[in-house]
Amino acid sequence: MTSHDARYVIPRLHALGFGGDWNPEQWTPEVWDEDLALTQQPGVNLVTVRVLSWAFLEPTPGVHDFGWLDTVLDKCLAAGVSVDLATATASPPPWLGHQWPQTLPVTDEGVRLAYGARQQYCPSSPVFLERALLLTEAVSARYADHDAVVMWHVGNEYGAHTPTCYCDVSAEAFRAWLARRYGSLDALNEAWSTAFWSQRFSDWDEVIPPRRTPYFPNPTQQLDFTTFSSDAMLRLFTAERDVIRRHSPPDKPITTNFMRFFPHADYWQWADAEDLVSDDWYPDLDDARSHVEGAAGADLMRSLGGGQPWLLMEQAVSAINWRGVNPPKTTAEYRRWSLQQVAHGADAVLHFQWRAAIGGAEKWHSGMLPHAGPRTRSWRAVVDLGAELAALREVAGARTSASVAIVLDWPSWWALELDSRPSTGLSMVGILKEWYEPLWRRGYSIDFAHPESDLSGYALVLVPQLYAVTDAGAKSLISAAEGGTTVAVGYFSGAVDERDRVRAGGYPAPWQDLLGLWVEEYRPIVGGSTIGLRPSEGSGLGARPQGTASVWSEHVHLTGAVAVLEYAHGELAGQPAVTRHDLASGGRTWYVSADLDAASMDALILRIADDAGVEPILRSAPPEGLEVTIRETPEKRFLFLLNHGQTAVAVDPTTTGDPAEWRRIGADPSVDGTLDVPAGDVVILVANQERTSVAR
Repeated sequence: MTSHDARYVIPRLHALGFGGDWNPEQWTPEVWDEDLALTQQPGVNLVTVRVLSWAFLEPTPGVHDFGWLDTVLDKCLAAGVSVDLATATASPPPWLGHQWPQTLPVTDEGVRLAYGARQQYCPSSPVFLERALLLTEAVSARYADHDAVVMWHVGNEYGAHTPTCYCDVSAEAFRAWLARRYGSLDALNEAWSTAFWSQRFSDWDEVIPPRRTPYFPNPTQQLDFTTFSSDAMLRLFTAERDVIRRHSPPDKPITTNFMRFFPHADYWQWADAEDLVSDDWYPDLDDARSHVEGAAGADLMRSLGGGQPWLLMEQAVSAINWRGVNPPKTTAEYRRWSLQQVAHGADAVLHFQWRAAIGGAEKWHSGMLPHAGPRTRSWRAVVDLGAELAALREVAGARTSASVAIVLDWPSWWALELDSRPSTGLSMVGILKEWYEPLWRRGYSIDFAHPESDLSGYALVLVPQLYAVTDAGAKSLISAAEGGTTVAVGYFSGAVDERDRVRAGGYPAPWQDLLGLWVEEYRPIVGGSTIGLRPSEGSGLGARPQGTASVWSEHVHLTGAVAVLEYAHGELAGQPAVTRHDLASGGRTWYVSADLDAASMDALILRIADDAGVEPILRSAPPEGLEVTIRETPEKRFLFLLNHGQTAVAVDPTTTGDPAEWRRIGADPSVDGTLDVPAGDVVILVANQERTSVAR
């Protein structure tokens, strides 16, 4: 039996994982042998098997064919390739939809979707759950103790195609969920504000999902249905997870792959339900700033796992197949973006897929082994990356310590982007990136945090957008600030409670004392217009203009805070736009009432961070385009320098603040003062440390 070590995120894999989805059911046994022989060249040590192969394991209801999978797992064990074994339930076979059409999902317009793709199931269907658990039971009982299997993969990208279903089965499940949530129909009517528009329910059978209506549906109904739908999918995951746990040793972790800033599932809840976090990342090659979201998404995955390393479960070596235009990655992009995920906490770099398919809808999605075989530049890139990850073996298990947190809440996100808002031009992900990027560019380590978590351990907590907040979330922020944490809150936050009911009495009602102000009126800005900003008297910024506001502004009244920036013209001329408030307890809060232009936002966020006393990784600002991150173990520190720019840059790693003697990994080990990082390149340094690192 393979030995295991709890220091590793996959206890039975003592290295950084490297590999991807392997689909042997698409090929003959002769190709299986060829594949496993080729895995030795790049050092593949982990493959995900049978993600979408339900029809091959159960060709007809109740009839299983495990012979081919027995052979595949035995061959993997002999080749020294570990397996992430999937439950295969993400893609039901045709017989399920044909014999049980009630398992198929229904749109909000009442259209039942057909089988013939993947993920064609209603998340609330008891028939689907029953058939999925029967398969999971058979598979986990058979392979739980197989030595090739080192972890389990439940489902696949939950909600990617069917995050919701509006059928009658879902309606019945929704009513049961609401009854548990509210306890009575009177409580539901109160929470949903059904006195408005004569929507009051007199019988539970009248309650339905928010199907297509003539005009705006009830917003709390929409919000509850989104929460219910996330819970319904999570119930599918946990049901399969629990079956596996009855059979499998505890050192074989169970996961399902996330999709970063995915709007349809509350990943804080999901992360609590799995043993380790895994994620799929496909950057948009048409977005010159996609690497910023690459860093933010990786920080989010690390944070969802409580700081534990996570797995990059899917990425592409080259081109994908599902955007309108799908150009290939360059070799430099593939290497740099892969190592970026490692720099932010990934302990595996996996791909969809190992061998590029020759048929089906994803035949033009690249594989580690492309259609043209090993004679290609993408294969050479895979081999080179595998060797580099093998040389980084000591990074496995290393963590990141951050003194800055950005608050993110999925239910608030859902509520923000519903219809019938003051502005439908607000994007949660867009706002998050506006607050994240200045800190990322300057080289700060950043966590994401749930609003109800303990925030007191951070020196700086940023709340870019928290439109809906629970009482517990409001108190958590107050407690952190009163304990000395600097807190900065963005516009349109604290406006409603978790039921999307306005917190009346001036905005933001939960934090008026905390921020030393109240907001009289929200003033979204008509598209294309801007409002100039200027420093307020006594701000220390001089008299020069300080950029513009667009999309959003607010009429702010001060009750203790001081203005830092003010609106320069229009009806709000002379009124506060950005404020600062010193608390009697010693904490400090900021409020940003407007959507600032990029340059102004950069300057403001960096000023707030400096004022909070948080330290970036490098004392001096990194050159333009250079990303800087650190991972640590009690014995070593690893400094990642990633140049996303078009020109070489020079950096002095000794300005990290520690008297570390840095050594370069993978090249001339000596580092004497300033070193060059070529355009598009990655340089990784290591230093010994005697102190014990305390990572969140």
